[in-house]
Amino acid sequence: MSPVIELGEMRHGEELDPPSDPGRPPGRAMRAAALVVAVLLTLAGSAAGPTRERQVAVPAPQGATFLLVADRLVVADGPGTVGSGGRLVTGHRLPGGEPLWRFTLPAGDHVLGLSTVAGALLVTSSPAGAGDTISTALDVDTGAVRWRQPGYPVPTQSGTVLFETPRADGTGTIRSVDPVSGRPRWSLPLPGNGVAYRVGDRGVAEIVLVTAAGRVEIHDAGSGVLLRAGRVPPAADRVSYRFTQVVGDLLLVDGAPGTVTAYGLDRLDRRWSVPVEPRAAAWFADCAGVVCQRDQVAVGVRAIDPATGRLLWRDDRWLGVSPVGDRLLAAAPAVGLELELAMLDPGTGGVVARLGRWRLSGGDRYQPRLLGLRRLSGDRTLVADLDVRAGEARVRAVLPGSWDDCAVGPGALVCLRTAGGLAVWPADR
Repeated sequence: MSPVIELGEMRHGEELDPPSDPGRPPGRAMRAAALVVAVLLTLAGSAAGPTRERQVAVPAPQGATFLLVADRLVVADGPGTVGSGGRLVTGHRLPGGEPLWRFTLPAGDHVLGLSTVAGALLVTSSPAGAGDTISTALDVDTGAVRWRQPGYPVPTQSGTVLFETPRADGTGTIRSVDPVSGRPRWSLPLPGNGVAYRVGDRGVAEIVLVTAAGRVEIHDAGSGVLLRAGRVPPAADRVSYRFTQVVGDLLLVDGAPGTVTAYGLDRLDRRWSVPVEPRAAAWFADCAGVVCQRDQVAVGVRAIDPATGRLLWRDDRWLGVSPVGDRLLAAAPAVGLELELAMLDPGTGGVVARLGRWRLSGGDRYQPRLLGLRRLSGDRTLVADLDVRAGEARVRAVLPGSWDDCAVGPGALVCLRTAGGLAVWPADR
């Protein structure tokens, strides 16, 4: 998570980054912005908590990707590493950091991200520059390969995994795979417009396929069964829609030039149209009962009534907003990678509470318990546990030095140094 500052459904270790401080490796600076999609916090005090000095060092290049799976630490040389080929993945025991196994991708491949599925580690990779994405499931204790599948993984509400394998002409397939054995279960052809998803609280619930001729098919993401079908007006050029997206219970497609039109997913009835900037990448998101709109090239958010398309409010202060319960979490630029956070009323855009300045890490949109990092004087970093559902933050530690990212597992706190290298501390709780 994540990300709403909508940067996709990314996991810890997979996020992309905004403009960074000089000397930072590519692919790390936007980690804070991507993770704003999932956090609510309040914190009393700014520097209370135990200072951690004793630590165990684990090798990792600058900008490495890492993931905690139970009492295992997995480190990957990619995708944003400096001075590394991005092919090596290693497993370590926690909290001691002892090496357990090494896995090396084929020559030319590089790691895109790490995730988990059915207790296994999933390494997603691609040949540098071109080629199909590959997902490899590894045993987290031994590094042994369980199975491989082409495509990028998409988790579902039912616990299965979907893999998209698009072709250069925009077609391809979407396949459901058993997460334990890797055996394919069913597949669907992708139309030229690709695929959109209706998302639940644990993954994709429905698959929405739209052809350039306007035929819409909605399939259950677990079984692949066709739930309903219908039509919307065809693409203006009869080749491809410029824009297709599912937001809540709406399907959004581009209609007349410079507009996006919303249709209800249940009956595909036309609801409303709104103007969009033709040269900008329009972005919409479900924002706690309203529809948020922004252009990806500009700062600012517009909130739209999902029933009528009427503009409810707009605010040019925010980089983006994210639903947290019945409120919105908004982020504005602050200092460096730290963002100024505030809670908003979704109906009016009014500020309900100001939450302070944080850089966030350690989770995704399906795991709302995150960590907040804040730079302190004297070259120190404050680390706090953030409980989104409870709206609480608890100071975990004050760390000496500067850190790119942190994560907590059973019995261990793990952080990545800005210059490279991981440090492991025994966790207090």
